[in-house]
Amino acid sequence: MNAILEFDLNDPEDRMDHLRCVKSINMAGVLFEMMYNTFKSAYDYQGEHKDADMIEYLKQRLISLLEEHNVNVDELIS
Repeated sequence: MNAILEFDLNDPEDRMDHLRCVKSINMAGVLFEMMYNTFKSAYDYQGEHKDADMIEYLKQRLISLLEEHNVNVDELIS
């Protein structure tokens, strides 16, 4: 199966669509870091002075946003 995407880079809307496509791996990388590393490091950093409720809230909010926008980080990072 093949797919060919064609963009007119002289058209501002097409240029933006092109950038969104070619930068998608960057977005996926950021989301991956947020999902799997940022929250873990925040827990580790806080040590005995945890504000775990806020961190858990932020994590759950991010997960909700990803689901709402149909973004599956594991699907984008292989």
